[in-house]
Amino acid sequence: MAPSEATSLRGRPLDSLFVPFRAQRILRQQAGLLVVNKPPGLVVHGGDEALASDLVSRLGVLLQGQGQAAYLGVHSRLDVGTSGVLPFITERALNVALAAEVERGAGERIYFAAVSLGARSRLATSGVLKHQLLCDKRRAHVVATGGERACTAYRVLHETGSRALVELRPETGRMHQLRVQLASVGAPIAGDALYGGAPAWRLLLHCGSRVVLGERFDAPIPTELEAWVESGSSFPKLVDFRERLLDAACLRFPLCKTTTAFRVVNEQGDGMPGLTLDRYCNHAVLAVASAEAEEQAQAISDCLMEHGAAGVYLKRRERRDLRRAGAHVLELLELAPPAPIAGQPAPAPLIVEEGALRINVELGDGLATGLFLDQRDNRRRIFHEAAGKQVLNLFSYTCSFSLAAALGGAARVTSVDLAGRALERGRQNFRESGVMPEQHDFIQTDAVRFVRGAVKNGRRFDLVVLDPPSFATVGRATFRFERDIESVMSDCLRLLAKGGMLLCVTNHRRTSEQQFRRLLQAAALRARLEVKLKDLPSGLDCPPALDGPHPSKSVLAVLVVSA
Repeated sequence: MAPSEATSLRGRPLDSLFVPFRAQRILRQQAGLLVVNKPPGLVVHGGDEALASDLVSRLGVLLQGQGQAAYLGVHSRLDVGTSGVLPFITERALNVALAAEVERGAGERIYFAAVSLGARSRLATSGVLKHQLLCDKRRAHVVATGGERACTAYRVLHETGSRALVELRPETGRMHQLRVQLASVGAPIAGDALYGGAPAWRLLLHCGSRVVLGERFDAPIPTELEAWVESGSSFPKLVDFRERLLDAACLRFPLCKTTTAFRVVNEQGDGMPGLTLDRYCNHAVLAVASAEAEEQAQAISDCLMEHGAAGVYLKRRERRDLRRAGAHVLELLELAPPAPIAGQPAPAPLIVEEGALRINVELGDGLATGLFLDQRDNRRRIFHEAAGKQVLNLFSYTCSFSLAAALGGAARVTSVDLAGRALERGRQNFRESGVMPEQHDFIQTDAVRFVRGAVKNGRRFDLVVLDPPSFATVGRATFRFERDIESVMSDCLRLLAKGGMLLCVTNHRRTSEQQFRRLLQAAALRARLEVKLKDLPSGLDCPPALDGPHPSKSVLAVLVVSA
């Protein structure tokens, strides 16, 4: 595809799905007041400054698009996982009035929470919670003396077994007040990992009603609260997928400025278990991993087409290694049909842009497209760290990490993968992005054997990327994550030059973020090297699931140089 053709794919109708804030969630916008029904997963203020992904920045964009000043007076917040009524001021003259209302507690607030009633629960049918709270930067603590007064009236609306829907009317407004008060009486809110809540895809806390400058605003209780109380299921049904899809797309709005390919829905992290949805320019790839997700695939595809998608591809993900199971070609075609299930086929290859990177993807060529979207932030890290360095990319696939390093000014990049076709696609990515592949190394061999040989020969690299599959076959040999990863990590650490860095990534579902970190610590002990470890957060389009970042975990190890 010519560069001009790739560029023409930007700004097409699918962009209508990605808005700074959904109009349907605006409760009032007039007379200097902007009241919204905040979705879960959206931070009110702060967050990633480069992306400006917080609610205040988004509403500023919305106001500017309407020809208004982007000013917003912020007098209260909701936690990132909490949904519901939240007011802002758009005319400075109203600040004093709203501040006074908040100060004297005249603006009544009513919350709803889905909670667990444990054996030691002290939650009666109704009552008042009174505590003294001491807060640090991360959480609140109930203390016997000192702290600040916290008072909340409550009543239990209904119970199912050991679960209940509770109405809460806070008199005071302390950090995490409702969450810590309920947890302290043995009734933690579902989805609240910080205070011991039962598993749920989100924090099941919602501000359903609030008085603002004498007027009441209401936001309906989300279906997931009552559904959890009734069933206790950690994951919601997909029957209301449209709302979750539209909210997820809104959360990804800032990414439209920097890339033409990103994840729109990330399974449990967006409340849509068994389903991922990726955008590639004006096409979409829908991956399903459950019967329920597949049942909704066509309806989701129809929703995407309504918003201007050029075409939608379907991938069926199975929890098994297809090479190991000896899957037949026809079975692979069934799992990943080469033609879209709706709309027109994408160009083959299709060029997507991610900052300075231009990468070829093929949407109808098997289960993989040629680019792992969940590694975008890690590619940016490599880009910023690579200048002047010798870089090694193991299990390099189509060399997107390598390309990021080369564009970032790496002295030389060595890409190692067993698949010759993947390496050739990597060379094409280099050329497409204006980098001469001849100035770098593309080595077709088993990555594990390469590392062992490099250690034996005393080679050194300043930056190593290790992103192995969970399972791979190499001739008669196999790579198994559980069995082999610690040894490979150890060898990679031995390859580091003084002050060198190792980026380790895994999609292994049975390994938690904490376990992955411990594996790297054990590898450092095995190599008799001292390292500093840093856990890397998930990107905006890959919100954590119940068991941590999903699907990938990333840890950066920096070799400590002795004085």
